Amino acid sequence: MQFIIYYLNFQNGVLLFVMAYARIAIVFYMLPVLGERVLSGLVIKNTLITLTIIGLWPCSQLVISPEQGWFILLVQEVVVGLILAMTLCVPFWIAINIGELLDNQRGATLSDSIDPVNGGQSSVLSGFMNFAFGAIFFASGGMQLLLELMMKSYQVFPQGSNVMKIHWQELSYLLMVIAKNSIILAAPVLMVMLVAELLLGVFARYCPQLNPFSLSLTIKSFIAFIVFLLYGFRAMTEKPWQIFSNLALQTFIS
Repeated sequence: MQFIIYYLNFQNGVLLFVMAYARIAIVFYMLPVLGERVLSGLVIKNTLITLTIIGLWPCSQLVISPEQGWFILLVQEVVVGLILAMTLCVPFWIAINIGELLDNQRGATLSDSIDPVNGGQSSVLSGFMNFAFGAIFFASGGMQLLLELMMKSYQVFPQGSNVMKIHWQELSYLLMVIAKNSIILAAPVLMVMLVAELLLGVFARYCPQLNPFSLSLTIKSFIAFIVFLLYGFRAMTEKPWQIFSNLALQTFIS
């Protein structure tokens, strides 16, 4: 009899672990700062996920009734984890888009390479921005904030909550936030490079034999780096960092 009780408790614990894993693991796999190049290997990543689940175990206590069905609850947790991961990835996607915009404006998109953080193909400056914001993330206590947001997600979306109440149209709000903040943060450099492009055009009009456009990549790259150093990293520690919160997640049910 005692063995049966232990077995049922173990079975319930495994189901609770699977439910928590379905929500938290998606965040670890989607977050660019925790990409394959940072946490290489499934053993290391799943060990960290398991330790995170143990730390958040009091938040994920769920009594599974036969009427609910564990498979339906698992699908709901996967959906909630996907929404949580997308909202937490927004600041990193903003940093990546800033690099893409600047590389597109300075004409360096032909030099696309492998991003050293998440392993995907991206422009040179895009990978650098992703790596730089990842350093800002860790230096500013980002992992502690990440765990706090995971804990608060159980208050916003408790286990077993109905995903049909989620406002899926708010996904367009996330796209708007990414596009808006990327353009705002990259606008000073884009305007300066546009002025440099106009001046090169005027110079080429009066001195066509010098072919100044052959130096346009070098000139615009130098200007972009100087201007971005004046404001860029300070702005990246303020604007995208403010978005890294639970507010975007709450918009899906408000």
